Amino acid sequence: MPITKQARQVTWGGNVTVSVAAGAAATSDVVTPGEDAVGAVLQVKADNTGTPAAGDTLDVYLLMTAGDPDAATDVADEFDTINHGLFLMRLDTVADDPAIKTVEIPTAMKAYQVRVVNNGASSMTVSAQVYEQNAA
Repeated sequence: MPITKQARQVTWGGNVTVSVAAGAAATSDVVTPGEDAVGAVLQVKADNTGTPAAGDTLDVYLLMTAGDPDAATDVADEFDTINHGLFLMRLDTVADDPAIKTVEIPTAMKAYQVRVVNNGASSMTVSAQVYEQNAA
């Protein structure tokens, strides 16, 4: 079985970056894994727009869906709630600015969103990309 690889940008309201204010959060557009995805990594970049200071970190979560858990007729997909997403990483812009990290993510899901939480005192420009391995 041949393996193919595909990179795709995570978007935020259709844009490839999002500016997250100090103490604020942002949730990406929905990403649907490829039908044949057997592995995936997510790379996230946080660029502090100010001078990084202690505590200027960005937390990254994965909000997944398997569809509609209670089979309600008015909802197509329900995603993990923002306080119950899968914690993926913490980027520290004091250690590196910009800070970039790549982690493996599950592929056995219908779709997902990337949620980022800025714990810092400055705004951060955030971008992300998923890289999938597909069995064709």
